[in-house]
Amino acid sequence: MLAWGRRHGFLITLAILFAIGFFAAETLRPVTEMTWLRNAIVFAVMWASGVTLPLQSVQQSIRRPASISVAIGLNVVAVPLAAWWIAGWMAPDWRAAFYVASLVPCTLASAMVWTRRAGGDESIPMVTTVVTNLACVAVIPIGWWMVSQSETVAVLSQANSAVASTPATGAPSIIDQVIKLVGIVVVPLSVAQWMRRRGWAEWADRSKRRLSTAAQGGILVMVMFGAVTSADRLSEITREGGLAVFVQLIATASVIHLLVLAGAIAVIRWCLQRPRETQIAVGFSASQKTLAIGLQASIDFGVSVLPMIVYHIAQLVWDTVIADAWSKSVDPVSPDETVERSVNRAE
Repeated sequence: MLAWGRRHGFLITLAILFAIGFFAAETLRPVTEMTWLRNAIVFAVMWASGVTLPLQSVQQSIRRPASISVAIGLNVVAVPLAAWWIAGWMAPDWRAAFYVASLVPCTLASAMVWTRRAGGDESIPMVTTVVTNLACVAVIPIGWWMVSQSETVAVLSQANSAVASTPATGAPSIIDQVIKLVGIVVVPLSVAQWMRRRGWAEWADRSKRRLSTAAQGGILVMVMFGAVTSADRLSEITREGGLAVFVQLIATASVIHLLVLAGAIAVIRWCLQRPRETQIAVGFSASQKTLAIGLQASIDFGVSVLPMIVYHIAQLVWDTVIADAWSKSVDPVSPDETVERSVNRAE
């Protein structure tokens, strides 16, 4: 039991903090309304994750642009299309929330960790991570704008107005979102890489475990903030649907993730005819989404954070099963890699 708790400590803590945020929403709401605090937490998470990325190894991936292009294209385009289509049968709140979750970039660490565990090419998720995180300053606001006039988003806006304590002001404009995302994504990643080039790389590599733990802590705080901001709507919806709602969320998140993962592998295997190592890397890179930016975007657009959290947990569970199946035909991971995987499980 203790070993199980250590392996899944992040997910257990996530569930506890989400419950605290949900049930203590009225008490914690003044804290969550401090926008500067949320932005500072996301900034710190992005910096802590970015300072451990050795971008020098990206050069070897640039020689194989086709595979990287597939991973980036599927992550940026295919996942949002799949989310909007597959979640189309759900209530408007959930459909819009899944769509926002699908717009966020590839996860900063677990795509590489799971690729390594399965014996894949780690340089592909590294490039996909960097490109999609930098591109999200345009992808997220433009993607939201493209569906902002739909019936689903219109119904969601009305629901937000009905439960909000202040009059609804609407979703942030594209320009506002771009400026904000530049500040909490591009700037911390740029600062992190500047620090590596200025002699901090060795320190960052030695401190990777501590930095990953700190990033986990920041994400957990954002989970609690997200639970607080969506507590009113979530209470109303879950009272109507109960357990069925969560079953639907888990099923929808799993289908979206697995469909894109399988599609990516099929394209690499049958169309580009790349080896197994590339198939593994592209599959994980194309289908994984980062929790930190997803929580912030969900809060900004006024949708529930629960679909983002469920998607994140679903990708952890399914990709662990898939990576273990793949790893049976390659050399097992070392003890150090196993420790690193559990430390980085938040992302």
